[in-house]
Amino acid sequence: MTISIRYEPAKDLEFITEFMGVNRSKMLRELIDEGRKMKSIELYKQGKVSLGLGAKIAKLSISEYLDLLEEYNVQININVDDAKKALQYARTVI
Repeated sequence: MTISIRYEPAKDLEFITEFMGVNRSKMLRELIDEGRKMKSIELYKQGKVSLGLGAKIAKLSISEYLDLLEEYNVQININVDDAKKALQYARTVI
């Protein structure tokens, strides 16, 4: 069985912006930001990206990304290399 879903981006965006009461530019930015976060979570859960790369994709700090993962009940997959990189990064920032 094949199911065809009708996809009309312009109408979808118009509906969402009217429903949310925001302008088109703001809504597009919010959708892109949310999409980046959701895609980074998906990739992280699949083990395709590290904690740092997931945070970079989501455009968040590692701390913010950890909070996001916690919010979505995602188990942290941290290995020794990730921990060392995080520690090195923290030393350069502090």
